Amino acid sequence: MTGISLGRLGLHVTALATASVVASFAVAPASARILDGDPSAVTLTFSPKDTKTAGFTTGVGRTQAISVARRYLGGNPTGQRSQWCADFMNLVEKKIGREGTGSRSSKSYLAYGKPVSNPQPGDIVVLARRGGGHVGYFMGWKDGKIELISGNHGRKVGIGTYPKSRVLGYRRP
Repeated sequence: MTGISLGRLGLHVTALATASVVASFAVAPASARILDGDPSAVTLTFSPKDTKTAGFTTGVGRTQAISVARRYLGGNPTGQRSQWCADFMNLVEKKIGREGTGSRSSKSYLAYGKPVSNPQPGDIVVLARRGGGHVGYFMGWKDGKIELISGNHGRKVGIGTYPKSRVLGYRRP
């Protein structure tokens, strides 16, 4: 077995000789996972259900995105006053080591990652709304509606449900 620690995120991966990744997702109070006072820097390990052979993982970054987004519930970390859902997505994507779109447009996420038809937790959902769009992370289904965590949901980071009829696209980062 080989152990690898990666930078600020406190990521530790244990790989078997066959190069498949094996670990378990740490479930600890948020305060136990925060590093150096930065709520976006957390200690994570991975579960076998989030792994595949050759050392590549699936699902892990998406669930990490939800974990980081949850830390901002009830607040507005972007400092923007209006139309900041894409700003929030870019902030979270950057915190977990992905680029985001760099755009303030929610619809810019329609070209991000790859399209999927069956969203999994942490996938990105782009919605239509009067006068524009909305974007957030898919958390699951609730009463037949899509449950998202997103920025600018009632002027704060929040969790809401939306009808499937508003979906413009599901994207997997």
